[in-house]
Amino acid sequence: MRMLILGGTKYLGRHLTEHALRAGHDVTLFNRGRTGTELFPGVPRLIGDRTADGDKAGLAALGTGTWDRVFDFSGFHPRQVAATAGLLAPRIGQYVFMSSVAVYPRSDRAGRSEDAPLLPPAADDGEYGNLKVACELAAEEALPGRATSIRAGLINGPGDPFGAFTSWALAMAGAGVVPCAARPSQPVQVTDVRDLAAFLVRAGPGPFNVMPPPMTFAEMLEACRRAGRGTATVRWTEDENVDDLGGFIVQPRDGSDDGVFQLSGERARQAGYVSRPFTETARDTIEWAVRTKATFTNPH
Repeated sequence: MRMLILGGTKYLGRHLTEHALRAGHDVTLFNRGRTGTELFPGVPRLIGDRTADGDKAGLAALGTGTWDRVFDFSGFHPRQVAATAGLLAPRIGQYVFMSSVAVYPRSDRAGRSEDAPLLPPAADDGEYGNLKVACELAAEEALPGRATSIRAGLINGPGDPFGAFTSWALAMAGAGVVPCAARPSQPVQVTDVRDLAAFLVRAGPGPFNVMPPPMTFAEMLEACRRAGRGTATVRWTEDENVDDLGGFIVQPRDGSDDGVFQLSGERARQAGYVSRPFTETARDTIEWAVRTKATFTNPH
């Protein structure tokens, strides 16, 4: 396929680019040209800035060209998605938008599918989840029946720039006592970035929860300890500040938001999504982080 990747040099985009090139696809990148400039020599790059409010020149590089599939990793506001998808619609086959599980209202209900109610859409000054809903609608409006919305939550694997999961994995691969303010039974779903990249290439139209089966926080930490051959133990606590250990994935103790990491991924699995064993994700992530002396920028 001829693929256009909006981004392509950071975390998920980089994994997708690598996967697509290995598979023999024809890849073009569109980004601001500020990061990863040394990556993927020989791959065509189009330079533009989608964040320029009202500046059509930011999309000028996309004025020509045809592609079978476009991947949008940098659309955070509906005006950006509407402008880009609208410009490309006559010249592309499918538009794959990276959305989020944040489109769903907070709930303790497990097993919600893609047909569950969403948050109300918001304009460009709304909250993150509301903006993602509006972005999904903008993509579908521009390409009816040709838009795909990928809803994922905690994405992890080698290359993780944020540390939301990797910080926990590294702590458990070490020694000593690890304080954790989550409940041992709190559910969590960790999507391997490599499995997600592989699914993006084959996903058909519509929304997909790209989520593996849930596990408990206690199971996640124990799997990380085993994968990293650590000797750490967990101190379950309600009081200590654990922000340095990806604390933002710790849900309210009353379980009122447990549903966010108990979504049904059945539709994605039926469409070809395959999630590798979590111990493999933990092992590879720990090995990468140790080898590269990784540091993280937690956006939360």
